[in-house]
Amino acid sequence: MNMRTQNMRIQSRALRNALRAIIPAADISILHERPWHSLTFCGTQLCLSVQLQDGTWHSDADKLSQLLSEHEFDLPHQIVADIAVTGAVVTDGAHCLIIDALLLDS
Repeated sequence: MNMRTQNMRIQSRALRNALRAIIPAADISILHERPWHSLTFCGTQLCLSVQLQDGTWHSDADKLSQLLSEHEFDLPHQIVADIAVTGAVVTDGAHCLIIDALLLDS
């Protein structure tokens, strides 16, 4: 594993842990992560799954969307440039929200 891949995984886990602090009752997993680059920045694109309990997920999705748009994340060596709830799915009776995020190296 190269250094960039190792750093990307550390960043992904830091965001997942920060989200767990915000929504402790949810089961959060990383669906995929990949390096991201522009002319001036580099970082990581993430897609996460947030599994919620039955019956509350519609209101939770709205609340979480609002919270994420206003929340100041304090992650080591990272800036959360963009984060949003981008979808909701139901599979095998499980209600999941999909969160996409862009983390920039600082």
